[in-house]
Formats: sequence, structure tokens, C-alpha cells
Amino acid sequence: MIPNMKNIFFLTLCFPLFASAALRFEAQLLHKDNVEACAVGDLDKDGDLDIVAGEHWYSNPEWKPIKFRSILPFGKDYMQDNGEYLYDVNGDGWLDVFAGQFTLSSVLWFENPGKAGLLTKEPWVQHELMDTGFKHNEMIFLRDMDGDDTPEYVANSWNAKNPMLVWKFAKKDGKPTMTKSVISKSGNGHGQGFGDVNGDGHEDIVFMQGWYERPAKNPFGQPWKWHKDFTLPHASCPILLLDLNKDGRNDLVWGDGHNYGLYWHEQLEPKKDGTTVWKHHLIDNKISQLHALAWDDMNKDGQPEIITGKRYYAHSGRDKGAEDEIVIASYQPSLSADGKVSFKKQVLHVGQAGTGLYIRTADLDEDGWKEIIVPGKSGTHILWNKGKRLPSKK
Repeated sequence: MIPNMKNIFFLTLCFPLFASAALRFEAQLLHKDNVEACAVGDLDKDGDLDIVAGEHWYSNPEWKPIKFRSILPFGKDYMQDNGEYLYDVNGDGWLDVFAGQFTLSSVLWFENPGKAGLLTKEPWVQHELMDTGFKHNEMIFLRDMDGDDTPEYVANSWNAKNPMLVWKFAKKDGKPTMTKSVISKSGNGHGQGFGDVNGDGHEDIVFMQGWYERPAKNPFGQPWKWHKDFTLPHASCPILLLDLNKDGRNDLVWGDGHNYGLYWHEQLEPKKDGTTVWKHHLIDNKISQLHALAWDDMNKDGQPEIITGKRYYAHSGRDKGAEDEIVIASYQPSLSADGKVSFKKQVLHVGQAGTGLYIRTADLDEDGWKEIIVPGKSGTHILWNKGKRLPSKK
């Protein structure tokens, strides 16, 4: 098919480097297990970014697995680790590991032993931060939702009847804990994201069954209004909120975590009663199990891309496309002169490094190009960003 010349001209003006060169990535396997979560941060305070994934942490630049905890296995090929974040839970200046679990209700944190303790390679002390009382946890988020520079904890659940809860860090008898705020007593579901849906300046919650509107005042002291304006079956974590067509309204970008498809929901003019209106668009239907999404500028053209890929054996091989080749790809959005959104797809990796629940991006070697870090049942990998490769003249 011959591309539209107007679109070529527009892309050349807006994205000249991306149009002329493709990114190159080289995959490095760190460890092979069934862990599907990871996080990036400076664990040993040496100025370099390290990686934690499941039972191990990896010191930059050696990247050798150092076991610091044990994780229970369950099912055919799962481990009880549905999310990891690095956060100084006890305020001692060292990043700890904050971790959730798929089918257990306890939220854990593992205490960073500091420089001397890290050198011994002994297990870190495990603490239970709280017992939420709820299982069926799809994945977890640690996000500052009220702008106080302290993140809140939210668990997405595949059980649509589970409540939507937000937990705030607190202290009890001098020890870290969390306090519960109820967004809705019932109403969760596979897939979740955060952003301002209705343009009121406050961050809302989007999920499989619609969106929760954040109250203007006292957001964690009252339930949020549930708008059942759309349904996103088996949506990704996260769902991205982006104003793709620059009309002042945030749109939704989401992948099908257990089937084929990457989509965007265009937010149209709302109804007079405030009900949001959406138009469904297909971005790509060639890759299955797009369970994790990221939004970052990997090619240094000043324009972030959607980064996603196949979650290897998301449901132990029962999903459509489970036996397809592993693929990780980026999608660069562009806006034509007549207001139409299109996407430039680039395959970044094939065959080795599948995704799990998270896709992390960070410049690990400080060369100016961000790497992609993916955990999953094909192993935890670093995709080293080697910059742009000029196209062949053949």
C-alpha cells in the first residue's frame, strides 16, 4: 500500500530522526524463573540504578542475581509476586522492597539492610505492612494520587466484585502500616490506570468497568462516583490516559491482556449531563497478551511512544496466541493536519524476552539511551538500547 504523501510530509516535519532510523536493542538474560514483577532504583546508594525482580536483586554493573527473599510458588507456573516497588518504607534513607501477592491478602515489605548488610548477601528482614482482607489481586500500583509526595497503594483485582480501595502509609506504635480509604465497596476488574478523565484537574481511576471520579475535596474520606461509561475486557495494567488528538480531552490506550489487540478509546464531546462518550479504535491486532504498557521516549525525538509486548504464558498457555513468537514493540503516535491519529510501529525485540506484569524503562548505563527492563516467565531481561540504526541502502 502506498502511504499518503501528506502524512509522510507531516511525519518528516515532526519526527525526522524516527522516520530515518530504527532503534537497536540487545537482550541480556539476568535470571530465568517465573517472576513477573520488577522495579528499578539505587538500592546500594552507589549512584547507579539497580534492579529487583522477585527473589533477587541485581547490582549495576555486574547484574549477577543476589537472592534476598523467598517467594511461594502456586498454580502451574506462578509465583506469589504481583508487583514490586522501591520505596523507603521505614524512613531510614535506604530503598526497601514493597511487594504484593496474587492470591494472598498480605502486603509485604523487605527491609534494606544498608551497605554492610548488602555486602553479606543475607536475606532481608520481611515485614507484613498490612492484611487487606482481599485476594484475587491482578497487580498493584504505588502512586501519589493526592500530590502530597507520598505514594498510595492500590490493588487491581480480576474479581469485579472486590472493592476499590486506596491505602495510605501511616505509623502504628512507631512501625510502618497503612490506613484504608474506600473508593467503592464493590467494583473492581481486570485493568487499571490513572489520569484526569473529565478535565477538572483531579486524577481519576479508570478500570475495566468504567471510571471513578475523584471528589474535589477530601478525596480519601468519601466514596468516589462510579461512571459506567465503557467496558474494557481484560484490559492492560496500566491503562494509559493520553490526549492523542490534542483536543483537550484525555483518551484511553489499552491492550488486551489475554487476547490479541492494542486499542485506543477516543474521548468525544460529553453529553449535557456530563456522561463521557468514547469511540473505539484499533491500533494493532498482531500481538497477543498485551498485559503491560509503558509510555516513554526511547528514540530521543522528544515524543514518547507506547511500549508493550507479549506477556509470555499469561494464563499458563491457555490464552489465544500463547504459542506465538515473543514480540516487544513500540508505537509512535502522530497527528495529521486533518486531526487523524496514526501510529508508527517498530518491533524492538523478537523471540527471547517476553513481558510479565511490568515494563520498566531507565538509562542503566547512563549513555543517554533508555533501556527496557522486563520480567516474565521467559526470564528477567534487560533490553539494552543501542541507539538508532540507519536503514540499509539496498
